[in-house]
Amino acid sequence: MKKLLLIFTVLLGIYGCARQSVDQEAEAEKIMELSREWAKSAQTTDIEKVLSYWSDDAVVMAPGQPPTIGKEALRKMLEMNATIPGFEVNWEPKAAYVSESGDLAYSIGVNYMKMLDSLGNKITIFNKAVEVWKKQDDGSWKCVVDIFNQDPTLTSIK
Repeated sequence: MKKLLLIFTVLLGIYGCARQSVDQEAEAEKIMELSREWAKSAQTTDIEKVLSYWSDDAVVMAPGQPPTIGKEALRKMLEMNATIPGFEVNWEPKAAYVSESGDLAYSIGVNYMKMLDSLGNKITIFNKAVEVWKKQDDGSWKCVVDIFNQDPTLTSIK
């Protein structure tokens, strides 16, 4: 019985040492910074850069639209957005949270989309948003789910 207890204690010690500690706050700050960098890239015409923040199987759930799934569909969505007169999108993450295991995270934020209405007047639609992030094998973070819907109480993203 003592041998069994000793073996169990040793294995427990090894397991405890093998578990890597995750600095959830530091990882959450990485998510916030990534989201801000992504928003800056969305202000450019570099579709490949914007796409690089999504995983290959990412899902975007925009209001009034079916889910857009995968990089090719997302590329087509971005190309279509670029043809909308006056189209602009921007966002600001407000908080991020990382799982204890350090492999999943989510951020909560706000965004806006601007475009021209049928009379040529610029309109702005404010949204609330959630991004779900997954740590990749190389240690980088990619957005796997991006969902937003209108929030008529918002007048700014700052």
